[in-house]
Amino acid sequence: MKLLNVEVVLNREKDIHRAESEFDVLEELDDKTTSYAILSHRWGVEITYEEMIGLMKMEERKRADVRKRDGYQKIIKSCKQARKDGHKWLWIDTCCIDKRSSAELSEAINAMYRWYQNARVCYVYLNDVDESVFPTERDNSKFDRSNGWPEWFMRGWTLQELIAPEQVEFFNKNWVPIGSKPRLAPILEKITRIPREVLTDGLVGKRLSVAQLMSWAADRKTTRMEDRAYSLMGLFGVNMPMLYGEGERAFQRLQLEIIRISNDHSIFAWGMDPWPFIFGGRSTRMPRTGSVLAEDPSDFRDCGGITKVEPGDFGAKLVKYIEHYELGNPWYIQRNVWQVSTNPLHLCRLAWLRWRARSLSQQLRAFTISNAGIQVCFPVILLPNSPSHFRAILACTYEWALITIDLVSSGSSFDRIPGIDSTFTTYPEFKTLHLTHHQDVNEKRRKFTLDDKHASYHGFTRCGTCPREFTGNAVTLSSLTDDLIVIVYANNNARSRFAVGLGYYLGQGWVHVVCDGHFPIREADWADFGRGAYHRMWNARAEHAKSMPKQEETYVHRDDHFTKHAHLPRSIWAARVVWGRWEMYNFKVMVDVEQCPGCCDGPWRWTTTKNDRGGLGMPGLMRSVWGSYSLGLDGWEACFLKCSGQPVALGDYGDYSDGVPIRSGNIFEDMRTLGIDPKDSTYCPVVSRISDGGQRMRGMRNQDNVAVARRALGDRHLALHQPKGISLPAHDNIVMLLKALSTRLEGKHLVITVIQCSEFYEVDEDGKRSGAGNDLVSDSVDPSTGAGMLTPLCAIATPQVWRRRLACVQRREQFKSIRVHFYALVNMSQLTGTEAYRKSVTEERWSHQVLL
Repeated sequence: MKLLNVEVVLNREKDIHRAESEFDVLEELDDKTTSYAILSHRWGVEITYEEMIGLMKMEERKRADVRKRDGYQKIIKSCKQARKDGHKWLWIDTCCIDKRSSAELSEAINAMYRWYQNARVCYVYLNDVDESVFPTERDNSKFDRSNGWPEWFMRGWTLQELIAPEQVEFFNKNWVPIGSKPRLAPILEKITRIPREVLTDGLVGKRLSVAQLMSWAADRKTTRMEDRAYSLMGLFGVNMPMLYGEGERAFQRLQLEIIRISNDHSIFAWGMDPWPFIFGGRSTRMPRTGSVLAEDPSDFRDCGGITKVEPGDFGAKLVKYIEHYELGNPWYIQRNVWQVSTNPLHLCRLAWLRWRARSLSQQLRAFTISNAGIQVCFPVILLPNSPSHFRAILACTYEWALITIDLVSSGSSFDRIPGIDSTFTTYPEFKTLHLTHHQDVNEKRRKFTLDDKHASYHGFTRCGTCPREFTGNAVTLSSLTDDLIVIVYANNNARSRFAVGLGYYLGQGWVHVVCDGHFPIREADWADFGRGAYHRMWNARAEHAKSMPKQEETYVHRDDHFTKHAHLPRSIWAARVVWGRWEMYNFKVMVDVEQCPGCCDGPWRWTTTKNDRGGLGMPGLMRSVWGSYSLGLDGWEACFLKCSGQPVALGDYGDYSDGVPIRSGNIFEDMRTLGIDPKDSTYCPVVSRISDGGQRMRGMRNQDNVAVARRALGDRHLALHQPKGISLPAHDNIVMLLKALSTRLEGKHLVITVIQCSEFYEVDEDGKRSGAGNDLVSDSVDPSTGAGMLTPLCAIATPQVWRRRLACVQRREQFKSIRVHFYALVNMSQLTGTEAYRKSVTEERWSHQVLL
């Protein structure tokens, strides 16, 4: 290690203008044989290695700027304190490591715990403490960024810098000593949750669990994510290479290195709830599914009370666990306050399990890591109604209770899952399992793509999610166990809200809508409504999954989507959810809000609708009209209709009958009536490259500027000279435009793509010309039409937002009857006496019926 020569540094500073530049301030020495002091501090504006050794070679102005830095003054003050204490050498991480060398940096990080351990004294500089005494109480107003204590206690690297040195001295901002580690041990225990005996005597001879050590780092932060793992290597006595950029994988690698040298089951006990008497010792705070390894030290936050159980004691603990939770068939009788088993088979089974635990003591303490997973021997309890779910009993305890984790079979390995809300009743069996130690996102997650832009047209916005947050338009749910996320939408003006749940249950994705007619008074009520909707849907997840329509993978039904309509109470609105699956295990959900057409006699079932799964980029869900001609559009094969005898322009809409589109308008014309400039670059059509719809014809191989549109039925195809595809842009502005037009364009078809060319004609299978071209010309309203360009082909689709369910005929008749009676009451002549009384009673009755 490179150490600062205290005398050289101070002498150079004393006579900075005449100091000899050839004197070396840093020397390479052995940490085991050298007596040195070491500094622990929070980084600020520091001095680097190259600045420290090259200070005298700098220009005078630059040297003066360096010497004014707080980092340089910290070095000088540390050297003065070291000389006062009789130490010739001092190590500071800012200037004693040449960070330009990755090898030197890696060596320093791997050896840092040992360097702090071998130091004669460690100076802890608390730059945010002004008082001359150590703070003894939490002060959130002064230390608001560090949980009420000096920031040094919240940093990741300072954990080992507190534990490793035997002698630690604390200094305030002005380098006034404010206490030592032994004297401040009670306060340090309160701040760090590190036991007092560890602070006073060190880790030597202590049988601490891995989970307990990890819990000390749970709330600490580092600038680099990887340093949360690297700063703990010395604490566990492991070494591994530094790979900055690997992110969370650094902490996974750290755990694997710990497993290779340890037999402590508590490394799997992360997520532990601190109340085992209530929750049966299970790890109940795990929100994810997959690897048995923790993602971050914070997963061990509540594991400070976990102790590991030695193999020789595990059998007795296991029997106590079985008796406490009445596993098997004990046949208890009550004697005073004690329960005594009277089943001899039960007693024999307990004796056999105790013997089995002793005979497998070697297997219980042996871990093997391979690409198949972490091989571990556990006693496991099988879930009665699911042979793929297990509860594994770990050789570690919280208080008296053995800790358990829940697992699910995933092929040849087992994944960890959140605690199963079920009663286990069978005896445990010892099994050797391979536990997953990596996240296989592609195979064990299901992607839900959420399109909720249409809801914002009527003022409904996404205002929160439960139980976890996500941003953007996609969320992944676990496929190994039950998973659910709820999105809350609200309209302040309409005083209405609803929640959409996206769930996955036993291999089935599902969607459900929960409505609420009570508008919240406080903003916090949104979260309350979301939590309530989450619990309602979670408790009924099996029913929701069962009610989902089955999507067949046949060609006829591959484009099936399903729609559910839910009326929002005391409003004119209805939430509409469109559900589809475009891959085997991934789903697309569209959330829309529409004016309810008066169809809500009861809860609606799923109804089938059609939408394309892929291909052309479309502004929202659409169903294309099948065309007999195929072309490649930017590499995607798409079907097109022939424009026979009439001009067709991009954005045309109207009816479609017997293969002929009947134009009734154009969305670019309608944009002007809505006050939108169709020439705005936002609405500029997308131009695509055109390629042959299939294998290149023999007669066309030398014609690079010609593409052939193949006809599906027939031997006459279309050759297009200098073709280009022009499509509606698939962005939010066009999506909202189609939504705005949906009220008056119900059931209409839309031209979403046109193919333009300078010339076209028919060709046979060999590419030989067999007919004359057409004289079709694009409509002038098309903003993308070029002079002299023809439009022989187009693609037509029906937007999902233009499809609506008609109102119930019976409900319409009810509304008509109510209106007739209402106007009859309003138009009655003025009456007096008994007749007026009867009229008022009649009006009151009809008013009540109208309200109902």
